[in-house]
Amino acid sequence: MMDVCVVSRKVSEIIKTLNPESTITFLDMAWEGLTRGRVYIRVSKDTTQARQFVGLCTGQPGSSFLNTRLNRVVGKGKQYECVFGGNYNFNDNSGHGSYGGVGKVTFKSNSEKSGQFCISTNRGDWHLGAVIGRVESGLEVVKAAVQLNDITQVTVVDCGVVVPL
Repeated sequence: MMDVCVVSRKVSEIIKTLNPESTITFLDMAWEGLTRGRVYIRVSKDTTQARQFVGLCTGQPGSSFLNTRLNRVVGKGKQYECVFGGNYNFNDNSGHGSYGGVGKVTFKSNSEKSGQFCISTNRGDWHLGAVIGRVESGLEVVKAAVQLNDITQVTVVDCGVVVPL
C-alpha cells in the first residue's frame, strides 16, 4: 500500500500559491466508460482568460469543466486540426479562440456563464485570438479522441491543478 499525505486546503488558498505564468492544469478524459488518460496543460499567460481557465479546472468560481464534453473537431485530418470542449454552461459549439502549432491551448469566454477551450492537435496555425498555454503531456489522449466517430462521447471526468510542494 502506498503512503499518502492528504492536506485539506481551500481552493482559494491553493490558487494563491500558483505562479500565474506557469500553472499546470489537468483534464482527465474518458469515453466508452473508461478513463483514457490525463492531459497536462501549462497555462503560460497571466490574463483574465487564463485565470478563468485555471479557475474552471479547480471549480473555484463554482462552475467547472468537470463532466463537460468535447463538442467538436475542426479540420479533422488537416494541418489546422483542433478540438473544442469544456463549455461548462452551454456546450453548444459556439466557442472561438486562437491556436497555432501542436498542443497549443486557447480559451474563449463569451461571458461569465460560458466558455470553451480549444486544443490544437496538428502543426498548423489558425489565428482567432490569443493562446493561453500548451499541452505539456497527454496530447495522444486528445488525438485518440479525434479518431472517434462521435467526439461528444468524450467527457472530462476530473480536472484540477498540479500544486508544487
